[in-house]
Amino acid sequence: MKQNFTVRHGALDGVEAFLSVAKHRNFRKAAAELAVTPSAISQAIRT
Repeated sequence: MKQNFTVRHGALDGVEAFLSVAKHRNFRKAAAELAVTPSAISQAIRT
């Protein structure tokens, strides 16, 4: 079952990003799932 994650007010939630990376074990695949860039995933997790 594929989950849909949302981006709120243009800012990616760090927890959602972290969970997606953990699920895929890959920043690029997590970014594709959340429709953002891998850099946005990294930044969301850092903040």
